[in-house]
Amino acid sequence: MKKKIALIVCIVLLVSFMAALLAACDNKTGAEASDVSRSVSALYTGGGEDFVVSIEHGRREDPFIADGKVSEVKDFVELTVTPLSVNTYEEIAYVISDGAENGQTLSGTLTGNTFGEFRTEIPLGFVPASITLTAGEQTSEFALSNVLDGTLTAEDAVNVAKKQFAERIAAEEAEGKAAREIYVKLITGDRETYYFYVSFIGEGTDYWAALINPADGTVVSEK
Repeated sequence: MKKKIALIVCIVLLVSFMAALLAACDNKTGAEASDVSRSVSALYTGGGEDFVVSIEHGRREDPFIADGKVSEVKDFVELTVTPLSVNTYEEIAYVISDGAENGQTLSGTLTGNTFGEFRTEIPLGFVPASITLTAGEQTSEFALSNVLDGTLTAEDAVNVAKKQFAERIAAEEAEGKAAREIYVKLITGDRETYYFYVSFIGEGTDYWAALINPADGTVVSEK
């Protein structure tokens, strides 16, 4: 009888230990995911002499507040059209296509020229292959390609940045500080070469940032 009771106690303790271990793993995974307030999974770009276009897929805090904390994040797809000359466009119509014969398309109108850009979120449910723009009497069609094809992912870039700032992260952990908000974006200076901008945001104006080459994970610069 005593052996049976001891066996039952051992089983209960083992089950309790496994439950606690699983809970700890779940908490760790959730904490890592909850650190990121903005990320990008694809950036389709195209353009010509008159316009440049980008369609960005990702997840981001809504609304985004750079306060070192992360609230609820959601998936987004954002279309940006930038005229390359001075213009008086009040609206630009667009048709996005998946490139297949009798395939999927998405059409709409961009309004509200802000700082030289037309930008809006769109309900895109397919991989875009081309976009046709109509502004006034002018119509232009551009092929689109994903700048992240064959490169590191945003998650990879975050891991590279974490290694780069490992000493700073460890120091703050030792002080009992909460993990910083992580913000990831693709940036370019010439619309040809793109870099991951990974920022670790603290309170106020306190932040660290690294510029990472998505081709090979090289840290180009840091602050």
